[in-house]
Amino acid sequence: MSISRRQFLLSTAGAVGGFILPSFYHWALEFLDQFGEPLLEAPKLIVDELIICSEREGELNLGDPWEQPPEMSWRELLTRYKPETLDNVEDDWEITESQLDDQADWDWVIYFWCRSDSPNARAYRLLDSLDLGPVLTGQKAVGGLVFTDGPCPGNDYLGVAVEDEISASLLQKRLSDLNTGIKVKYT
Repeated sequence: MSISRRQFLLSTAGAVGGFILPSFYHWALEFLDQFGEPLLEAPKLIVDELIICSEREGELNLGDPWEQPPEMSWRELLTRYKPETLDNVEDDWEITESQLDDQADWDWVIYFWCRSDSPNARAYRLLDSLDLGPVLTGQKAVGGLVFTDGPCPGNDYLGVAVEDEISASLLQKRLSDLNTGIKVKYT
């Protein structure tokens, strides 16, 4: 269980090391005030798209936010998520070898898929792996991303969300500064 917050830091030194120039921050604020939407300057070469889903409180998704898990057999599920248990399915999973090609219980499919392959889990892993900047707060901290890994006992949600529209602008700027080729789209 963990929830962590990362903010963007303003600096006159430039966008190196995860800092955002105050001039960009003020420009993004003016753009938001004037047009009512975040300033999202797409990179020149787009290789992927992060979708901010406003209907899900700013949740970030790498892919379609409404994507559903696929149906899969026990064999597909275990091969994909728990290959070490294939040799001992009867003891570990209480299913027989002959049941491996039967459809897997939906609860298990959902559990593994949501933690590993869902669009929000993919976004979490991507952003967590990038140097988005120092994990600091203070006078020069602006905007923010909230990383959630199991917010409470019994809940295995894995995702990241922008705190507000200005955070979407700052995230796009930082992703562009890192030359990721990732376009942020706000829906």
